[in-house]
Amino acid sequence: MRFFLVTLFFFFAPVILMFALRHLTLLLRIWLAFRRARNSRDEKVIDITPGKPEPASRRFIAFAVLVGVVCAILVWMRLGEPVHQQGAYVPAHIDAQGHIVPGHYSKP
Repeated sequence: MRFFLVTLFFFFAPVILMFALRHLTLLLRIWLAFRRARNSRDEKVIDITPGKPEPASRRFIAFAVLVGVVCAILVWMRLGEPVHQQGAYVPAHIDAQGHIVPGHYSKP
């Protein structure tokens, strides 16, 4: 179950990040256009008639899904590798002064 949840996270996180990046660039373009219009001192009539909404391009959607799939595959492969600890495990114990020493790996 952990592998499934981690894979879902590493698939959806890059996809959401790519879509957020797309919208942030759109907001940046709007802000630059507003700044340019404010800097020009001419009175202009701004047409606010709603236009046809632009859907996301298929290339962008395919790229975002591809990035998500690649991240999910890389994490899935990495989760399958066993972790090799160096040294021997020393369990928790009490030292001569009566202090608790937590368990740790000793270096060879």
